[in-house]
Parts: sequence; structure tokens; C-alpha cells
Amino acid sequence: MYTGNILDPIHGLVKLSEIEKWVLGQRPFNRLRRVKQNTFLYLVFPSSNHTRFEHSIGVMHLAYQIYLNANQNYDTGAYKRDKYEVEETNSFKFFSTREALKEEEKVFLQELRLAALLHDVGHGPMSHKFDEFTIKGSDLISILKTDEDFNDYIKYFELFLKGKEASKIDHETVSCVFIIKIMADLKKTARSSEGNFNKEQNDLIEKLDARRIIKMIEPTFQAIEEIEFDGVNYTDFFTSIISSFPLDADRMDYLFRDSYFSGVKYGLYDLSRLFMSFIPVIEEKKVSLAIKESGIDSVIRFIQSRTHLFNQVYFHKTNRAANCMLDYACRGISNTSLISAKNYDDFESFYWKYSDELFLWDLLKEKIKNEKECLVLDELLERRLWKRVYQKKIVTTPSDKYDVARKLKDIREKISFNIKKLENDGIDVAIDTFPNKVFKDYDKSKIKIVKKVDPSYELMEDWRSFNKELKILESETYIFRIYLRRTFESPKEYIAIKKTVLKTFEEIVKILDSIE
Repeated sequence: MYTGNILDPIHGLVKLSEIEKWVLGQRPFNRLRRVKQNTFLYLVFPSSNHTRFEHSIGVMHLAYQIYLNANQNYDTGAYKRDKYEVEETNSFKFFSTREALKEEEKVFLQELRLAALLHDVGHGPMSHKFDEFTIKGSDLISILKTDEDFNDYIKYFELFLKGKEASKIDHETVSCVFIIKIMADLKKTARSSEGNFNKEQNDLIEKLDARRIIKMIEPTFQAIEEIEFDGVNYTDFFTSIISSFPLDADRMDYLFRDSYFSGVKYGLYDLSRLFMSFIPVIEEKKVSLAIKESGIDSVIRFIQSRTHLFNQVYFHKTNRAANCMLDYACRGISNTSLISAKNYDDFESFYWKYSDELFLWDLLKEKIKNEKECLVLDELLERRLWKRVYQKKIVTTPSDKYDVARKLKDIREKISFNIKKLENDGIDVAIDTFPNKVFKDYDKSKIKIVKKVDPSYELMEDWRSFNKELKILESETYIFRIYLRRTFESPKEYIAIKKTVLKTFEEIVKILDSIE
């Protein structure tokens, strides 16, 4: 039952269950109101101040719509097969998860919505950048041992972090932590006199499984092997709804949302047509999410929209300049953990306290000791951004991408020497080679294509070989930029320093300019 409403500028009225309304108020999730979706994009597009809070609600809404529409599309197909007396002769079967899950559907559906809602709950301030400043895996294990809610999960975290105990944990790991805690608190609240849930909601809460929720967003976390019901494996189906190549609820929301708040039109696509294309299929008792061949043009448009949004918005020179400046300012503390926590409460309190702004204005200012790096941080906060002095955009094809990648690798080995040489001469520069990989996470994709082969259908898993148009899309874009710190005081001085920079990087620039 959905009793709450949120009016969203992207999706309109979004319905919420009592359980979801409760989750919105919990500190690990509620703090996402103060974590921007795109860290510095507001420095380019002033209205891009939207946060991971509303994005997460949008992902929950779209995940629900994908599920509903996939099953409705099955119903439509089943009706037509019955009407025209068509017998399925495929090696697989079209499938209704609604019919198969029966009375348990409401449990799995609530878990899907919670997984989508909480998929980003582990992001710290500055989102992906903060992964550099988290704690080591071994320290996290010690922290989790201080709270009994994690007693049944310690062994799974140890397995999940095996071989990475000395490395920093990422936001996906933190998401697993917060999901376990939120679900444990939810069950405690429902069982206590403080809970305001009715009997139906209390019964549903008792059936919710944090392990399945985590599995839907982090399949490699082995608290359970698979998401199963009645001998059927649903893992690939549910994980594909939230995160999978070539499209998922996460990508579908941020493309629309980032386009809207940036004021650009690059991230637009045909949402209704995509909804018409999803359908569940089952093969050897394993359910997958599939896309009908008739919807491939809409999928291609979606991939193109994502590519254009990356190139024109996320890779905007000003946005990347701000990110390069933050990297420069933090280079002296890049291997430092900024979280001081001996127990779980301290760990959660750190995430609750630090918003993007407080992280920049308070924590970094306290931790950065190098005078020049402090000045660069001040320049960033005052929006005195470094100036681009060189740019080369490289778009690869499937046939030349490996050769280009090799050349770029050779270039990177020479970059640090040139940077140090200029720095010794009092000139500060930063190099940015951020890539846009269209087929990112392709190898992890579980979404299949349903191809019509009269009189039946067949499932295809290799998107690249499905047709020539998809093959052409398999490209990678690199935008190589050199940024110069604004220490110059006049255009004449800038031109002189720019010539010095380009002369120093002359060999690298020649290699880049030779790439077609």
C-alpha cells in the first residue's frame, strides 16, 4: 500500500509506502539531501544543485515501473498467443514474475524498491571522490564488530574484502553496511511500541531480507548465493533492473535528471518506448530481464543520449577543471583516511555530519597542511578555476581503440616528469584524460535481447554483434586537457606562460595531434 507522495520534477507524483517513508528519515539516507549528484557541475550550470536524495527516489520509481511494465508486456504477449493459438517453441519461455512469485510478490517488490532507493546510500561527501579518503577494509571489519546488528554478516564482509583488507573501501561497501543497519533498525522499530506501522506492514517488514536487498545492488556480496523462490533463480532479473548495461533504472534517472537541472537537452530519450520493450524470460530455471528487438532503436537512442551527456556536460572543461583542482589540493593527503571512528556509531556520525560544503570548508581545510595546496583549495572555493591551455578530443572505433589506449598509456608515463619540470619553474599545471566508455560495464551485463526468428524467438546476449548500428556505438572518447593555474596577471603574461607549457609538452602534443 502506497500512502505517501513526493512531487518530483522529473517523474511527477512518486508514491511511497509507509516503509519507504520511514527509510527517508533515517540518518544514513536523509543525509543524501546534502550530497550533490554531480559534485562541481553547479559551477558550470548554476541550477545543477540536485542531490543523491532525489535521484535515489527517482531510481526507486523507475525500478518499480520497469518491473510493472515488464510483466504487463508479458500479459500482452500471452493474450496474443492465446488469441491466435500460437504455441511457444523457443528454447526459453516468456515469464510472469507476478504469477510465479504469487503472494510473495509484495515482499520481493518492496525489496526491489528499497534496493533501488538505497543503491547510493554509501556515497560520502563529494560522492566518488570521497572513496579516496575512506578507511581500510580491515578497519571496517573492526568497526562492524562493535555492533551486534552485524554479527551475522562479519564473515561475508571478510569474504567480500578478501585480498583488499589494506585498501580503502568504496561506496558500494558502505552501502552494504548502511542497508544492513537500516533494515535491522526497521525491524526493531516495527516490533516496538514506537512503530506506527499497521499489522499488514509489520508482517511485511518481518519478511524483508537485507541479504536479498544487497544482492540486488551488489551481486558479489555473498550473504546469499542467489535470489531464489520456488526453485527459480531471480538474481539477474532484479539486479538488471537497478544496474546493468545498456540501460537500467539508475542510468535512466540520472540522464533525465541531470539534463533537466543542467538545462541541456542531451540526456533525453523515449522512456515510454523503453517501458514497452522490457519483458521477463526464463531459461533453465533462471529468470532474466530482456528487451524486445522492436525496442532496439530506443535503446540505441538511450546509449547515444548518455554518450552526448558525458561529452557535453560531465566532461565540460570547467567541471573537469574544478575536479583537477580538488585532486591537486588533496594530493598530499590522498592516502589518508579522513574518517576517525572506533565504533559503528562514530562511523555513521561522520557520514551524517559531513555534507559536500562542510567537507570542503571544514575538514579539508583542517587536514591540508601544504601552503600551496591550501591556496589551490581556496581558489576552488572562490571559483578562480584553472584555465585550459590545450585540448584534444579523441573518438576511437572498435578497430583502433586498443592502439589509441596504448599511445595514451605511453603518454601518461611522460606526463609526471613534465609537470614536475614546470612546477620547479613556478608554473602549476594539471592533466586531465577522463575517458567516456560507451560500453562501460558491458561484461557485467545480464540483459538479453529477444530476437524474432519465425516462427519462434531466440535470446541473444552479445549486444555488440546484434546489429551494425550497435557495433558502431562501441567507441571510447578521450578528452585530453592541460590546465594552467591562474598565477598570471595579464593576457600578455598568460600567452607567454602558455607557450612555455606547450613547449614543455611538445612531444606529447605531437603524439596526440597525430591521432586521427
